[in-house]
Amino acid sequence: MRVTRHAAVRFLERVMNKSKYTKEELNRAYKFLEKETKNIVIKDYKVFFSLPSFKNFKALVIGNSIITIIPKEDNKK
Repeated sequence: MRVTRHAAVRFLERVMNKSKYTKEELNRAYKFLEKETKNIVIKDYKVFFSLPSFKNFKALVIGNSIITIIPKEDNKK
């Protein structure tokens, strides 16, 4: 599954509580999200799922790309 830059940034901001981050931290967020979601199979075009290591957060997937990360309570679906 592909991870967008927006998703990596939102992971750092929302999950890791960082308002400022380095390129290295952003790269680690990409790699973490790719590894975290490598065994998840998505059957629908658009779907939310809980992050395996952070159950209070959900990822929005559209197509085969993680678009954003949101707190679980923000998902009205």
